[in-house]
Amino acid sequence: MGRSMIYFAFGSNMNLEQMSERCKNSRFISSGALEKFRFVYDGYSTRWHGAVGNIVPSNGHRVLGGLFEVTEEDLGALDCYEGYPTRYQKIELPVTSKDGTEMKAIAYFREGEKEGLPSEDYMNAVMQGAVDCGLPEEYIEEFLRKN
Repeated sequence: MGRSMIYFAFGSNMNLEQMSERCKNSRFISSGALEKFRFVYDGYSTRWHGAVGNIVPSNGHRVLGGLFEVTEEDLGALDCYEGYPTRYQKIELPVTSKDGTEMKAIAYFREGEKEGLPSEDYMNAVMQGAVDCGLPEEYIEEFLRKN
């Protein structure tokens, strides 16, 4: 199965149903926090018909998401879904799990584009994922619900 690694999901991949379809061997570990970044909906996805989740550097902010254990095979599948390396880049960042454990996790991001509104379908997938990962209601309302 190869070695496993930690993946930090902050958009629609927080959705456990979507993750289990995309990454057969993935295992949800915990919610997690990434400091000095901010969650935005930006760019335009033809698949989702609207802006999609991205993280942009921003002091004083933090992004909440889900931490998953993934295999190299899972990461290969994510590379395809995320359009790596043409649309999204991959970076290893320090994240803190709900219990305070610091770890390095892989996250996908792209250069910030014009912020916009997500489609209803995409936003619902993100918000369901946030619930799946146990993110606080205030975070969901403030950062994930748009329109």
